[in-house]
Amino acid sequence: MPTPQPGIFNEGSRHHHFLEYAVDGDPLNVINGLADIRSLGVAPMNVVIAFGPDLWRRIAPSAAPPQLRPFEAAGSGERSAPATQRDLFIWLHGNDPADVLDSAMAAHAVLGDAARAALDLPGFVYRDSRDLIGFVDGTANPKADARCDAALIPDGQPGAGGAYVLSQKWVHDLAAFHALEDTEQERVVGRTKADDVELEGDAMPADSHVSRTDVHIDGIAQKIYRRSAPYGTAAEHGLYFLAFACAPERFQVQLDRMYGVAGDDLYDRLTDFSKAVTGSYWFAPDKATLDGL
Repeated sequence: MPTPQPGIFNEGSRHHHFLEYAVDGDPLNVINGLADIRSLGVAPMNVVIAFGPDLWRRIAPSAAPPQLRPFEAAGSGERSAPATQRDLFIWLHGNDPADVLDSAMAAHAVLGDAARAALDLPGFVYRDSRDLIGFVDGTANPKADARCDAALIPDGQPGAGGAYVLSQKWVHDLAAFHALEDTEQERVVGRTKADDVELEGDAMPADSHVSRTDVHIDGIAQKIYRRSAPYGTAAEHGLYFLAFACAPERFQVQLDRMYGVAGDDLYDRLTDFSKAVTGSYWFAPDKATLDGL
């Protein structure tokens, strides 16, 4: 298996910065800056670079996985997630907020006029790894070697060692969510709030977030590897959802179930209290492929 970008799996960072860019001109101008951006990833700083489908096919058409495609709007009407497909994604994370910000500013300066910033968002770990709604985030994430199985394209397939990536910026309505009693919040999420225990049996609603995203197809768990982070100001706050998968269908089946288009007349009740305002698919190539650019 080719070596993946190490920043995908380096856990424990307290601070994050997410950058999304549109690339309108010659992609060569972006490629020329990638080495300088990657040089920022000296421990304990982590840098992950991923590409939108169109840009990656312009840069490396022979290395593009056939299933790589732009993000399409999920759901319909008021219950939907928009498509805001961008071209270049840079994720920096580490433990010192000053170092992370310095690296983000350096990466942005390197790109100069070659790319146009579409999202520039700092994130952080909130308390004991909780989302701002007050529940622990990512409890069911794969551990150890199972992370690679869930996140990376398998050996022998185009793009092996790389990963399909989904990013979405979610904006929470905390006032509405916190107006619920804790027991009702737990029914929305599908886990207890204080001690982070998954609900069981009749206590687990079919429209809880856990129920809608814990999916098995032909007996195979459709696991993805989440690296999301809360963000926020006093006025706007939410979650930058970031996940890696070995196949894009794993994202799609979860999105269909969350937005009520899976054919069972159910949706994820958490979408009553949080709204996605961006959505992009990316390809994060393996380390050797990036070196080859």
